[in-house]
Amino acid sequence: MNTKRIFVAIKINNTDQINDLFRKVEFDLFEESIKWVDKNGLHITLLFLGSTDVSEIVKVNSKLNKIGNQFAPFRMNLKSMGAFPSMDHPRILWMGINSDSSLFDLQKIILNDLLKKGTIEHSKYTPHLTIGRIKGGVKNPEKVKECLLKLKDWQDSELLITEFVLMESVLTQQGPIYKVLENFSLNRSRGS
Repeated sequence: MNTKRIFVAIKINNTDQINDLFRKVEFDLFEESIKWVDKNGLHITLLFLGSTDVSEIVKVNSKLNKIGNQFAPFRMNLKSMGAFPSMDHPRILWMGINSDSSLFDLQKIILNDLLKKGTIEHSKYTPHLTIGRIKGGVKNPEKVKECLLKLKDWQDSELLITEFVLMESVLTQQGPIYKVLENFSLNRSRGS
């Protein structure tokens, strides 16, 4: 069986503000063993589908295209910094998302349409943009927490979201490589 490891996402283009934030965090946390994400692959995951038979991807594309026609473009901001599972025990460093219900509505319909399992019991969706992963724990947890708390009021310029994408994640020794397989425009006009 020929498969691809796929997910649905909103691709985020790099901005000067994002570059500045990366530089600041990388400088402040240079002593930590953090694998920083490639800024060309920044994205907000809407749904991870995992290993999917290539023959099924055509059906996935068709469903996603229909979903795109149901949604109007919307605005959102990247804001603040945080860590999963917590700031006291950081494993993943992320930027938060500030959006009206549009982002959550889009994620919910993608989840329900693609998984089609009736009422889906799914953990609460926490939209975020991963910027770094920490392997083996941090050397100085207080310094990491302090760095993130200093950026709690950070906010990027407003972004207009006009599309979402189906992406492939190719795992390599250097980290994942992301490839856009298909783009889906948000086509509904605001007034409809």
